[in-house]
Amino acid sequence: MPHPSQNRKEGAPAYASDVSVKSAIESMIGPGGNMADTRIQLEVEDWVRRNWMASHFGMKFSRERLPIRSGGVFDFDAVSEDRSVVATISTSGSKTSGGKHAVGKILKLRSDMLFLTMVEAKRRLVVLTERDMCDQCEKEAAGGRVPPEIEFVCATIPDELRVRLVAARVKASGESLGRMESGD
Repeated sequence: MPHPSQNRKEGAPAYASDVSVKSAIESMIGPGGNMADTRIQLEVEDWVRRNWMASHFGMKFSRERLPIRSGGVFDFDAVSEDRSVVATISTSGSKTSGGKHAVGKILKLRSDMLFLTMVEAKRRLVVLTERDMCDQCEKEAAGGRVPPEIEFVCATIPDELRVRLVAARVKASGESLGRMESGD
């Protein structure tokens, strides 16, 4: 039996589910649109890696792909020159724009923690730029829901970066709310 994509007309989706996936994506980002602009988040990550971590730990850090115990590799946000300190960096807060718990953001941090436990390093850090997320993570650790080798550190970023980060979040949440209200 031929593969469904071999019998389709030019430009037609290979599977019925392709239509629903495309519709779901367009409802999130608009037809032909892009996901929320993450440039400021990357800029904050760069600043944390180059400035805050360098001064806080007294060594240089860079973004680096490292081998993990399972045989694969993972791209870590910050790795010290001697590879003794490996970190992920998060600019997320613990609440959504609607004030609910940011479950997806917490799950992303849990994923990061998994990869941190699988890398060879003396210290494994989750660097957070938002105080509310630091508090949430420390609460999780105190409740025994975080691997003991994971450390949380809260980085302080300059006001100018914080203002731009918050503005990008407000814009992104307004754009997603506008799409939901318009029924797109």
